[in-house]
Amino acid sequence: RVLLLEEEVRISIEKLATTILKLAQMSKDADKIVKTAREWESKTLNNEVEIEELDRQMREARRIGHDNEMKYDNLARSLSMMEDELKRADERVKNAEAKVVVIEDELAAIGENQKQLEVSEEKARKREEKYQDQIKQLNIRLKQADSRSEYAEMNISKLHLRIDELEDE
Repeated sequence: RVLLLEEEVRISIEKLATTILKLAQMSKDADKIVKTAREWESKTLNNEVEIEELDRQMREARRIGHDNEMKYDNLARSLSMMEDELKRADERVKNAEAKVVVIEDELAAIGENQKQLEVSEEKARKREEKYQDQIKQLNIRLKQADSRSEYAEMNISKLHLRIDELEDE
């Protein structure tokens, strides 16, 4: 009986030793699993942080994109308005150039008229000088005629006096 018990103890000790070895192996495996789980948790946590950062960057990029779209729309409107203003300015320039051509033509005509007027003025001035010379000549002749007339009247008066004297005699 003791032998049986010893045999049972020995078998139990062997089973215990095997079980302890298995337990140690399982503990090692469990430690590896826990370590791997911690690594995965760490990686997951890092990934979550990275995902949050990427999400924040994406929201920022969307906000910047939205702002840029608004700026683009504003610039497009401004460009459109400037193009319209440029078209109107081009029209005003064309109209102004047409007016300049008309004014230049009128100015050329005025220049020609002025030249003709200057020629006419020169002719009129010469005629005026000629007429003034004629007036001077006529005034001289008038004065001479007046002098002769006065002389003749004096002579007539003298003759009348002489006639009267002769008649009285």
